[in-house]
Amino acid sequence: MTALRQSRAAVLAGALLVGPIAGALAARKPTITLLLCLAVICVLALASLGDRAFPWAIAAVAVIPWYPFTGPGAAPPLVRQLYLCIAIVAAPLVPWLWSLAAGARRARPNRMMVILAILSIALVVIVYISEGSVKPMVQSGTVGFLMGGITFLCARRFTDARAWLGAGFGALVLLGTMGVAAAVIDPGDRVGSFVGHGITYGALVVAVLPAALVFALRRGRTLAALVAAGAGALLILSQSRSSWLAALLMVFYVMLLLARRGDFRLMGYVGGGLAVALIVIFSTGSLHKIVENRLNSSVGQSQAVTHRQFSLSYASGQIRKHPVFGTGTPGSAAQQIGAQTDLGAVDNGYLSIGVDLGLIGLFLVLFPVAVALRVLGRCLRLGIAPPVELALALGVIGVAVVSLFYDSFYWAQLDLVMFAMAGVLSARLPLLPNAPLGRRVRLYPAPRMRPARY
Repeated sequence: MTALRQSRAAVLAGALLVGPIAGALAARKPTITLLLCLAVICVLALASLGDRAFPWAIAAVAVIPWYPFTGPGAAPPLVRQLYLCIAIVAAPLVPWLWSLAAGARRARPNRMMVILAILSIALVVIVYISEGSVKPMVQSGTVGFLMGGITFLCARRFTDARAWLGAGFGALVLLGTMGVAAAVIDPGDRVGSFVGHGITYGALVVAVLPAALVFALRRGRTLAALVAAGAGALLILSQSRSSWLAALLMVFYVMLLLARRGDFRLMGYVGGGLAVALIVIFSTGSLHKIVENRLNSSVGQSQAVTHRQFSLSYASGQIRKHPVFGTGTPGSAAQQIGAQTDLGAVDNGYLSIGVDLGLIGLFLVLFPVAVALRVLGRCLRLGIAPPVELALALGVIGVAVVSLFYDSFYWAQLDLVMFAMAGVLSARLPLLPNAPLGRRVRLYPAPRMRPARY
């Protein structure tokens, strides 16, 4: 039986299972019915997707609208925190356990991975001791951050990173569909409350955009141009200046890499596409108005800037007092600063983690950033352009840049995406060329050559 027939048979068997279960239990136990149906769907996805289930599971949990569809953002989720935490834990662990049962080990462990595993377990123990019980730990932000190192280690098993391209494209399409719907329902308001906050939305768009662009480029430049323009519009609707900065830095790196490779033709395509996207965006009155309001001359004196200056001074003093373990309580920095200011956040993910969990927490969040920077540095130094690795590395750096202005690490969706991408990169790093400039790798499909006629 071929793989396609096996997938069809699995889907048919699942439909036969889901129907009776849902029909029998929906009237009396709707919650149990939903959980059982989701369990059957997950098993079907694992059976049909195989190793591709890991990136799709991460992307699905990251972009599902867990929060109110419209509103100011940072509202409680629509589902119970317990169910959301179960989904966060299951996204990396279930595909990993399925793959572990199905085959041999894929990636070699090394000393750094052992250290990362020990620190990940140590953080869980430190937070448990500080909180005193499991109940305060059942919060999506806490669970998402504590699952970061585990997600990284699970991702190392899935060394075939091509599935991330389709998952990134699918995630961007879903984010775009929900973003447009939210903008139509509540015009003028910040888009992205359905993933928790507008800045979280912008960071997710930045994270999956490189993979979605590579996916689109392999299917045509027109589709890639549409994806780039659409993503630019979504970023503007999120009203997240940090996401705009991250996107511009990603474009700057791509142009620098193309210049290093001497690929001026592709530089022209990228520059032309960027110019077209900017023209479309600024010719749209509503989008132009958002950009003008967010980048006017009063930005330097805004409450956000002065708040970040105060957070920097306060957090630096707290880190010096408790450098190794911090306070041991995730979110304590936001509570302390919230008691002294009008904003209950540090607005810098690294400072927030440094105050809460000290150098151990900082090591955990900087490790995936270091992996991505190593990949980007090697590509720039050698003039190589492996599309999938570049897409994943740029996605990680995009989230890392946003984290300079936002408490990103207490949003589970961003933790899952960032650590999962970095884990795949760490497993693929030994496969990257480590020699001087050689063959060029095309970022778009090569033209078909017609046979010569004699």
